[in-house]
Amino acid sequence: MGKNETMHIVSCADDHYARHLGGMFASLLMNKDKTREVKLYVIDGGITAENKKKLEQTTMSFGTPVEFLEVDADQYEHAVESSHITKAAYYRISIPDLIEDESVKRMIYIDCDAIVMEDISTLWDMDISPAIVAAVEDAGQHERLKKMNISDTAKYFNSGIMMIDFEPWREQNISEKVIQFINDNSSEDFLVFHDQDALNAILYDQWHELHPRWNAQTHIMLNEKTPPTLTDRIRYRETRTEPAIVHFCGGDKPWNSGTSHPYRDQYFRYMSFAKWRPASRPAINQ
Repeated sequence: MGKNETMHIVSCADDHYARHLGGMFASLLMNKDKTREVKLYVIDGGITAENKKKLEQTTMSFGTPVEFLEVDADQYEHAVESSHITKAAYYRISIPDLIEDESVKRMIYIDCDAIVMEDISTLWDMDISPAIVAAVEDAGQHERLKKMNISDTAKYFNSGIMMIDFEPWREQNISEKVIQFINDNSSEDFLVFHDQDALNAILYDQWHELHPRWNAQTHIMLNEKTPPTLTDRIRYRETRTEPAIVHFCGGDKPWNSGTSHPYRDQYFRYMSFAKWRPASRPAINQ
């Protein structure tokens, strides 16, 4: 990618997660190369006018506007939800269909329950061809592809951070295929990990694997899982030492639990730059 190219970053939130999205954007903008241009987008999962204003104030304090995108929610009427996964999480599936500007060739998606610790242009400049998306293997080791009868050998990625190449995505009608898979398998017993299961079912052999530093999931940071290969064990150690994007995935979020996550304090630091009243810190579980 050219150094003068605008980087396009998108996330998604409903009203409950809007403030956390503000913290994620603050972390991204504070750590990016100041010579690089970035454009921010938010897929609107039901954010109030008041919280949209606070998001705009947050990003504009760094000189960066944010554009809100509307998705046809009816496409996801059969989507399975859970205690911490709402239908808004599925809207990332529609990203390439929501961008009308033909000059936008790729986009980085980052979940709102994350903080960016490193210059995002390092990820943006990576060549991922001929893959359609770049992502990190899911640290849960769930064997979801095998359980869905998709593949016994392919790796399963975490959809919380993805770089998407628009051209092959659109050419192969990936959004349509993923939504159809959701509609055909609209059972909580089948789509255990929601949109992530559906994305993996369609893209299991068309994704580029990133170093886990780019999606430092909670299982990795808390050293809860030991990967099967020596190479991955080394990569996990590198991730714990120097994560590029910390992803507070799962139900234990720093703002609603006494988690002992090592980057809990960094979350609250970046939230202090968002235009919401600072959240109180829950006591750490002993």
